Amino acid sequence: MKKTRTRRSTQLVVMAHSVFSMLNLSDVHAVSKSDEIVAADLLTVAEPASEAESRLRVIRLTTRDGSMGYGDYLEFGLPAKEEEETLARLLNRYGLQGYKLNIFLTDPSMRAVGEGHTVIGQTANYLLHAKTRYWPGRALYHREGFGRMWQGPGKSGLVIALQTALLDLTTEKSPSQVRLCPSIRMDRKAKGKRRLSTPDEMQQTVTSLKEAGFTAVRLELTGALDDEMKARGECIPYRYPQEVLSHISGLMHAAKKAASTEMDVVVAANMNLSTDGMTYLALRCQRSGVSLLENPMALRHLPEQAEARKEFTQPLGFGGDYHTLEEFAQGIKKQVGAVLSPDAGRIGGVTMLERTADLAKEAKLKVAPIVQGGPLSLLTVSRSLSGREEVLWVTSPYQDEWLKEDGVLKHSLQMVKGALISKSCEIDETKFQVKRIAQLETKNKEK
Repeated sequence: MKKTRTRRSTQLVVMAHSVFSMLNLSDVHAVSKSDEIVAADLLTVAEPASEAESRLRVIRLTTRDGSMGYGDYLEFGLPAKEEEETLARLLNRYGLQGYKLNIFLTDPSMRAVGEGHTVIGQTANYLLHAKTRYWPGRALYHREGFGRMWQGPGKSGLVIALQTALLDLTTEKSPSQVRLCPSIRMDRKAKGKRRLSTPDEMQQTVTSLKEAGFTAVRLELTGALDDEMKARGECIPYRYPQEVLSHISGLMHAAKKAASTEMDVVVAANMNLSTDGMTYLALRCQRSGVSLLENPMALRHLPEQAEARKEFTQPLGFGGDYHTLEEFAQGIKKQVGAVLSPDAGRIGGVTMLERTADLAKEAKLKVAPIVQGGPLSLLTVSRSLSGREEVLWVTSPYQDEWLKEDGVLKHSLQMVKGALISKSCEIDETKFQVKRIAQLETKNKEK
């Protein structure tokens, strides 16, 4: 008899608990509905006045209660229609992928595949903290970082842009205090073709950045140099011929002359260099007084490049192509460089950037992250690393454009003594044209 009463009492408690749980869940669901993302738009500058404005793309996420979150990236080479289709696919790409078996993709950031999450119809808070489910016996392993959701062209910029928009919906604005380093190319367009800049042109560009208040500049070896090497029949990893190295040295000397002692000069080899190529370029950088040489340094080349690193004393940045913390841990272990240079999108967003900075701090190294985005993404990354002593600077293109008062920003970025101090950044939507990319479809049909 006692057992029967006890059992009935237990059942009543369980039923009551279930009812209260359902009520609580319904309350939570009702509250979260107002935060649900119902639309995503792509904003482009209607009448761009510069290359920076013509390449700027802004993602706008709108919730059910009308709140809006903004993030940005730079156009990455696709025609407008294909770019819109790419963004639409990425917003919903892996919503139904979890049931598939043994999925392996070519993108290194997707090995072994983690599960992604549909953006439309979810809350920003859920997306920022969602975890990959565990599927025993399947090729779905937890991939930390926001980057596990994406693959394909423009991934680096799109990841940080979308995360910036989600954070804009969920976090309070706080000031940043981090040094900036604008990234400029060593070439320029002339009559529809790329050509290497002249020393005078390089000197003028660096001088204008110094006058704007920047205390560091990054020179990218890309574009025309890549075309030159392909025309010679070379393939990655490169070793620049002596005449090409001489031209690069001339541009480095011009930049350093304009920078004087007031600015650090960084040289970035965007394409992987061979061990000989890295050594020859490092020796030239060393003679020119360059502060840092960045080489993406593919993981498979680490042993050889670690040995080559012993041939020169030029400070070396590495990891621009890395997608995981484990890759940086291996680079640190083999002592391949003094500065970690993660790409904000490839490494998986701001949380993973913070953990990369933790690795640098533990190893008593420095970190200099790269952002493939505009002012909104730059501010988000800078805010996440603000005040950290191991951070040298944050690099991104067109930084001088985002300081201008008469541009596409209603509230432009603010800089003091080369450091970003802005608390917020806002675009002037009247100067943009809007294209709806995705929206929540209602399932209620009229009877």
